[in-house]
Amino acid sequence: MDYYDHIKLAVNFIEKHLRDDIGVEDISKNAFQSRWHFQRIFRYVTGYSVYTYLKKRRLNEAGNDLILGKEKIIDIALKYHYTTPESFLRAFRSEYGLNPSDYRKHSEHRNFSKLEIDSLRDGIRVDGSRIKTQIITKNEFILMGKPFRTTMQRCQNEIDIPKFWAEFIGGGHMESIPQRMGHSLMGIYTNWDYAENFDVIIGAQVSSDVSVPKGFVTHRMKPAKYMVFTITGNQNDDILNGWKYIYGTWMPNTGYEREFSDDFDLFDDRFQKEINPESEIYIPIK
Repeated sequence: MDYYDHIKLAVNFIEKHLRDDIGVEDISKNAFQSRWHFQRIFRYVTGYSVYTYLKKRRLNEAGNDLILGKEKIIDIALKYHYTTPESFLRAFRSEYGLNPSDYRKHSEHRNFSKLEIDSLRDGIRVDGSRIKTQIITKNEFILMGKPFRTTMQRCQNEIDIPKFWAEFIGGGHMESIPQRMGHSLMGIYTNWDYAENFDVIIGAQVSSDVSVPKGFVTHRMKPAKYMVFTITGNQNDDILNGWKYIYGTWMPNTGYEREFSDDFDLFDDRFQKEINPESEIYIPIK
């Protein structure tokens, strides 16, 4: 079973339970063992988060019910697990630009249909022709850094993470890390939850016996095998496209299975080169 099969399982599970009390955790749990990372693959392959897709499918069916049936709006809201008429009204108006009572008189309803996953197979969503790969096995190491919290909802992470890096560099926080090993900077992505919130820890590798300054944390990475992606370019879009290629194109179309350790990216002297600057993204594999 490949990643597209897992996504298809999730889509079919959603269709079967549109009227049941399910959430992202239930969908992910029934589709893939590594539930947090599955959400990233789902987003980059389909273009929707699991939560957004579930919401759009439920509101689509609610729109059909409004036009085709005579149920009370409150009953339709409850059917698709909106606990109050107000929450249903807000969600519906955000999706369609009209209140449910006005939409009932609308001339047509353009359906948001169930995704056909097979048509997405082998689709090249992001060009990775300039990205080089190699497998590296790393022993346990410890990162010390500044923690930040963000979310993939509404692509907020794409705005936040460059700001986090600018704050870290501009604030001179690298100099506050005692006995750092080498000059490389790293960003580790960890502590994911079902709402697609996660921590970004920006810092450097240190030895195990270093005291931790106020405002910093340490994060221990266990021994793991990684697929290392060498990303050309040093602009935010270059790095973001690297992540989108990995989770939206490479991983769904490869035979490698993701391990449960954390991802991280690494920036060393190559990142500052005037010609062909590079960085690396590490994805744990089995």
